Amino acid sequence: MKKLILNACAFSLLTVVSCKKETKIDPSPATIKDSVTIKADSASSSASSSTRSIITNNIGKYPHDIKLFENKDFTDRVKRITGAQYDEIFNNFNVESQIVSENGIYKVTGCKQHDCPGYSTSIFYDSKNDNLNVAIDKNGKITDFTEKEKIKITDVLKSM
Repeated sequence: MKKLILNACAFSLLTVVSCKKETKIDPSPATIKDSVTIKADSASSSASSSTRSIITNNIGKYPHDIKLFENKDFTDRVKRITGAQYDEIFNNFNVESQIVSENGIYKVTGCKQHDCPGYSTSIFYDSKNDNLNVAIDKNGKITDFTEKEKIKITDVLKSM
């Protein structure tokens, strides 16, 4: 077991992180979408397990109640895919929604106090593929950040 962990650690040190940025323009003139994909093959199983459990075991709870942003594994993953945007996300995650789920996809949202339409963040977690996505909406301009691949979100989950 120790050898497997050491091999996984060594592999993760050698893994190269690549970024791909593409811009998508929605047909509606008010919405512009940016998309950033971070490919990281080195998420350790313990980090994945910690992220998975803090999200999947707390449906119906609010992020501040479970100290979601104090979970190092979760925040490290969000920081890795959002980069310089992380501090703005964290500072504006004031008005929160409960964690909701549909078909193994989990969603948590937060927005800027007194200005939810001006700045809101949705974080999606696909438990089957251990994949995080973050969507930031700044006055109708949506920027998507994906860890592995874009998670398919149903209309029901979007509306929750």
